[in-house]
Amino acid sequence: MKKLFCFLIICAIAVIPLKILHAEKSSSQFFSIGLNVSNGTSDMGAIYLYGPTNVSAYLNPNSGSSYGPLTAGNYTVNMYASAPGTRTFVFGSQSVTTSTGSATFNVNISSTVFAYIY
Repeated sequence: MKKLFCFLIICAIAVIPLKILHAEKSSSQFFSIGLNVSNGTSDMGAIYLYGPTNVSAYLNPNSGSSYGPLTAGNYTVNMYASAPGTRTFVFGSQSVTTSTGSATFNVNISSTVFAYIY
């Protein structure tokens, strides 16, 4: 009886950490951070993120894409439009309207973020 009791305790000790690890893995997938980008112009665009996770992507005209997962943290974001003209670049809650063809944002990303060119 004593051997059976010891065996059950050892099994319980081995199973509990596995359950904890499995729960942590599931919760980290639920809270992943992403980037959703939309190019509302008839010209090519591009976006570059420099930070804990680097992202570089070309943006087709009148289309959208998603990227991720991203690591939370501080980022420098450069957005470009390929043709001359006045464009509005939006990243999160910040926006820049310019005719230079590009915009730079310094942001802290802690949740999924949206970016637009129009």
